Parts: sequence; structure tokens; C-alpha cells
Amino acid sequence: MTSRAVLVVGMHRSGTSAIARGLAALGVYLGNDFLDAQPENPTGYWEDKGIVEIDERVLKALNLRWDDAAPIGPAGFRRLRIRMLQFAAARYLKRTFASHPLWGFKDPRTIRLLPFWRAVLRSCRADDAYVLAIRNPRSIEHSLFRRQSMNAATAQRLWLVHMVPYLHLIRGRPMVVVDYDLLMREPRPQLERIARRLDLPEPDPREIDRFVAEFLDETLRHSVFAPDDDAGAPTELGRLTQHAYRLLYDLAMDRYDPSDNSFWMAWEEIERAYGSSSAEC
Repeated sequence: MTSRAVLVVGMHRSGTSAIARGLAALGVYLGNDFLDAQPENPTGYWEDKGIVEIDERVLKALNLRWDDAAPIGPAGFRRLRIRMLQFAAARYLKRTFASHPLWGFKDPRTIRLLPFWRAVLRSCRADDAYVLAIRNPRSIEHSLFRRQSMNAATAQRLWLVHMVPYLHLIRGRPMVVVDYDLLMREPRPQLERIARRLDLPEPDPREIDRFVAEFLDETLRHSVFAPDDDAGAPTELGRLTQHAYRLLYDLAMDRYDPSDNSFWMAWEEIERAYGSSSAEC
């Protein structure tokens, strides 16, 4: 039996936890062994421990930490250790998730490792779909500075290395882009939009009410910037980051459809600009 897998992908501090919890309200099985809540995320991460462990092992095999902004070339995913980890990941998904008709997982590292996970999902014969979480990079910069004392340029490079290199791999797959600030402002319409875009079963209104009442907490969101706010992007790197974000924001606002060639042509320009900037670093 082919199962449906819905992956929440996106940069750290982009509201991936809130979106994952929203998917649970829409009936997507996310597992039952989550990372513990922490002071910086008191309502929980909604990240399966086994998935996080796999992603960390893959990054370690690539000699990277979560906050390393070095690009991962396609050859890296062909290493023997990575292929062995793919077998282990497929076994884990089949054991933990694949017996459920509709399941998924969330870990911000996943978007950097999409070649790895696409291969794993194919081996599991899972019908994959994606929720891409976005948030204004300026808010992410503020959050990473507050948590990690990370400077703006490093945060921008980290945002780009997560969002740009492998997004094209999910072109043609069911995908919806969700902006965290829009979710906080209008949670019910955004959840209904996710369900409609991904053709999910009719959600239980009580679960959506519970999500809105018990999980979303405006006091945990410490910064909000308008999508067209360029005040924090005085450098070429900052301008590229904001330009890429605004393209994705157009998808979140349904100004484009994810299947539109016009979006992907514009995104190819982002990929070329990112390739040039990363080569200069």
C-alpha cells in the first residue's frame, strides 16, 4: 500500500514547529516520540527523535554542524556512508510511519538534505508532499542573534544554504508555502489552505480550535517585519536573501501557483546568484 507523506521543510526559526502542529490538527500522523520542549520553544518542536537523529548523522557524515553554511554538493550524497544511512532511514520510516495512510515529519535540517530524503521516500514508495515554511529572514536573523549571538551575514548565508540549493527537487510535487506571520494572523484560513492545496481529508473543526487555542502564542513571536522591508539588507547578500524570500512570499500569498513556470524561472535566477555568492565566500 502506498502511503502519503507530508514533510514540513524550512529554515530554523521559521515557524516549522507551529506548522507541524497544525498538520497534526489536520490529521497527519507525526509520530509519538518527540523532542522535549525547551525554553526557546516551550510549546514543543514536534520533531520525531528518530528523524532528528538521522539528520544529525547525515550532517556528521558530511562533516557539517547544523549552523555550518557550507553548501552540500550532489556528490556528497553519493558517499557510501550516506547511502548506508538511506537504508537505515528507510527502515525507520517503514517501521515508524508507513503503516499510517497519512503521515509526515518535520526537522529544519531536512530541506538541506532533500536529495537524501527524496531517495529514502522513493524506496518507501511514499507519495510525498511538502509544506514549505517561510518567515521574513530579518526575523530569523533577530532570533538567531538572540539565541546564538549569530551575526546577520552568517544568518543570511545559513538561510540561503537551507532554502536555495535543492528546492527545485520538489518541483512538480504537491507543495504549499506557508508564511509564519500569516499563520499567526489567520490560523484557520491557513490550515484550510494547506488542506485544500495538498488535498488532505476534511479536517475536524475541533482539532483546529484546539490548535488555535492551546498552541499558538503571540508572546513567543518576538519580531515581525513587513515582506518588503529592505532596511536590514544593505549588502548584496542581504538583498539576495530578501529577494528570494519575497518570491516565496508570493507563493504563500497565492500570487503564483507552485506549478507556474514563471516562478521557477525566477527561482533559477536566485540559484545562479546564490551559486556566484557562495563561490566567492
